[in-house]
Amino acid sequence: MKPETTALSNLLSYVKTKDADETAQKLLARFGSLTSLFSADRAELTDAGLSERAALLLSLAASIPARAAEDAIGGETPFDTSKKIADFLVRRFLGASVERVELLLLDDAFRPLALKRVAEGAVNSAAVELRCVTEAAVLSDATYAVLAHNHPRGNPAPSRDDETTTSLVSDALASAGVKLIEHYVVAGNRAVPILRTLPCRPAAMPDGFYE
Repeated sequence: MKPETTALSNLLSYVKTKDADETAQKLLARFGSLTSLFSADRAELTDAGLSERAALLLSLAASIPARAAEDAIGGETPFDTSKKIADFLVRRFLGASVERVELLLLDDAFRPLALKRVAEGAVNSAAVELRCVTEAAVLSDATYAVLAHNHPRGNPAPSRDDETTTSLVSDALASAGVKLIEHYVVAGNRAVPILRTLPCRPAAMPDGFYE
C-alpha cells in the first residue's frame, strides 16, 4: 500500500474500523488525497461510510497540523520565500471545511508576528473588511502582510473577486505603511499566489522570492 493509505488504515484500526485497509483505499479514492479527506466535515465522512467515532478521530487528526502551524508565530525563522509561506498556509488550512480569510503579519525581517482571521463564511463566500485588515496590521506593528484564503476541496485558481480583493487590500495596507507581499489561494496541498500575476500592478516581491 502507499504510505498515505497505510497511515490512514492505522488511524482507522485504532477505532476498530472493519476492513481498515479497504476502507482507507476507498476513502482516498473518493476524496483524492489525505489533504482533501482531512478537509471534509464529519457529515461527509459519515456519508462515506465511517462511524461517528472514526469521523471524529479523522477530524481531530486534521486539526493537529493547523495547531502546529501556529507554533511558528512569534518565532525567529523568517518567512522570506514563497515556499515557506505556502507550506505554512497549507498546514494552517488543513481541515477547514468552510472558506476562511487569514492575515499573516510579519516584521521588517519577515519574521511572523501574528496570524489573524479576518473573515469566515460559507464555502466560496467570505467578505473581507478593509478596516479590520488595516487595524490588525497597525496594532501588530507589522511591516509586511500576507493575505490568504482557502477554497475548500476546490480549485486553487483565483477568481475575479479574489483578484479585486487583492488589489483593495494591497491599497488599504499601503495607506497604513504596510506592504502586502502576496495573497494566496489555498486548496488541498497547494497555495497559489495571486498578486504577482495581477496585470497593471507592479510586482511586490522580486522573482527570487518565488524560486
